[in-house]
Amino acid sequence: MASDRQLTQLLNEWRTAEDAALLEKIVPAVYDELHRLAGAYMRGQPAEHTLQATALVNEAFLRLRDVKTELEDRGHFIGIVANVMRNVLVDHARAKQAQKRGGGVPHVDVDEAAIAGERPSVDVLALEQVLERLEQRDPRKVRIAELHYFCGATYAETAAALGMSEATLHRELKMLKALLARQLRERD
Repeated sequence: MASDRQLTQLLNEWRTAEDAALLEKIVPAVYDELHRLAGAYMRGQPAEHTLQATALVNEAFLRLRDVKTELEDRGHFIGIVANVMRNVLVDHARAKQAQKRGGGVPHVDVDEAAIAGERPSVDVLALEQVLERLEQRDPRKVRIAELHYFCGATYAETAAALGMSEATLHRELKMLKALLARQLRERD
């Protein structure tokens, strides 16, 4: 298995070259972790949701080639994948909404830490709009949401990926939870 430094180098080379041999080295090193992230995103999806975790991983891998940012390390890679997976799910929700011409918008359950201790069903598109507005004011909070709430990263993993202490992360999560709850409530 490749070290984190070797993996980062392989990922950066793969994104800029059409080399199937690189992909064969990368997939075994990251697939289980990406599938775990995809599973965390898919948890709580309604039964009629048609996108599966494996399809989410595959689509995320395809879209990674379009990311222009140079990867710094494994944590940075996971953060980028979290953002890509969120975008895949939002695109999927938009396509389903367009098919149904506005009816039956898919819902995703947000972790109880995300919304004031309960597991309410949240409209994926409404949540995306809130996160897009927040991204303009505070992109770090959006990265926190992607890593901790959606990907299921622990406090330690999230703090390390974002280069902050766990105490700072805890404060940021408390503010984020209140902000998401208020803005989603205002939308309803």
